Amino acid sequence: MLLFCPGCGNGLIVEEGQRCHRFACNTCPYVHNITRKVTNRKYPKLKEVDDVLGGAAAWENVDSTIPNMLLPLCMFMRLFTKKKKKPFNY
Repeated sequence: MLLFCPGCGNGLIVEEGQRCHRFACNTCPYVHNITRKVTNRKYPKLKEVDDVLGGAAAWENVDSTIPNMLLPLCMFMRLFTKKKKKPFNY
């Protein structure tokens, strides 16, 4: 959490005062004593997994391995990150 000085707008630092910790500004004489616990939590909205990977339609024409008795079917797709598609060297 980052707090800003109301006087000059610079970021406040936490320093140890005579009786308690306090927020202080390095450039102006602003000081605010901390008398209680200060917390601030932000929980971002997470994307669905289908939105990230392209949904069910993106997995229709993908390569797959032949399953054996011990392992389930494995599907994979090649993602190109460059503009020009170069051939794969195996």
